[in-house]
Amino acid sequence: MHRYRLLGGAVLLAAALLVPTSTASAAAACTWRPTALPVPGEGGLPTATDHQGGFAGPARIGIRDWPIAWKNGAYSVFSVMNEVLGYEVADENRAGTIVGTARVSFPGVSVTTAYRSRGNVLEELPKLGKNTKSAALGINDAGDITGYVWGDGSGLTTVVRWPAAQPGTVTTLPGLPPEIGAPQAVDKDGSVLLRRESALAIWRAGTITQLGMLPGLRFPDGSAFSNGRVVGTADYNGKIVGVYWDQQGTAHVLPNSGHNIPSGNPDYDINRDGLITGRIDEAHGGNDSKGTGYGVWRQGVWVSTFGDVKLDLPSRISDDGTVGGGREGDDQTYHPYVWRCS
Repeated sequence: MHRYRLLGGAVLLAAALLVPTSTASAAAACTWRPTALPVPGEGGLPTATDHQGGFAGPARIGIRDWPIAWKNGAYSVFSVMNEVLGYEVADENRAGTIVGTARVSFPGVSVTTAYRSRGNVLEELPKLGKNTKSAALGINDAGDITGYVWGDGSGLTTVVRWPAAQPGTVTTLPGLPPEIGAPQAVDKDGSVLLRRESALAIWRAGTITQLGMLPGLRFPDGSAFSNGRVVGTADYNGKIVGVYWDQQGTAHVLPNSGHNIPSGNPDYDINRDGLITGRIDEAHGGNDSKGTGYGVWRQGVWVSTFGDVKLDLPSRISDDGTVGGGREGDDQTYHPYVWRCS
């Protein structure tokens, strides 16, 4: 599962669903062929996938972002908890249940709360103790949800789980006490990616293991975690690059990679088989001022550029090899697409 940074302002990307493709074909250089998806309003962005051809994400309806799901070329809109809130979608499992964070902030009002879907209706997840804020990171196929809570006055963040077997309850994770900073991402087996001081670490079944580093690599930041593999960014000898950590925790700098400028454009993502999408540097066609130019890697090895390097922004890669994201139109707005590698 991945941690996703939404686009800033009112500009949204939109998603698209792809016909499943094999890992072998996705691993070789190919042409990423786009298919547009319908949206209920100005656009939408797939920030989650059920890994079975379906995607979900926020869509602009009126002046707010509401969660929607795409499946079989159509979309459905979830009934929200409160129309004032904006909704980020963090993850979706194979049953189609989505989880995420609803928030709103303006003078005198600040609300951040984790939610899940039940059918087509969203419901708030309970908070822990005196904590007033919560966020959901991921849900597995058993329905267990992982996220974090804060706001009890201590200045610390606590990683929590909402277990499917105990509806309406929230629990802490053994061996993971409250600390400064939020967790980065969660894998389908419940492992949690943490940023601790100047390194990344994985909590798994009560044990914390630090991920490896390289000479010249500093300030790592994780963005996605799948099947024991991690992708993110770091400073490498003065340049921000993409980094891949394999299942043994060894770090690899992604060749031709660039950084995600603070525009809110999609970050690095990875699927179960180690297929990666992310920014490329200016030497290979990226544009740092616009945040455009994406590439594809497989387990740290360069494969190819992705789609149109000036227009296409992949946001979520599925285990079936399809990719959802946005394409900039003549109206300078991003519209939802999915891509298939062929």
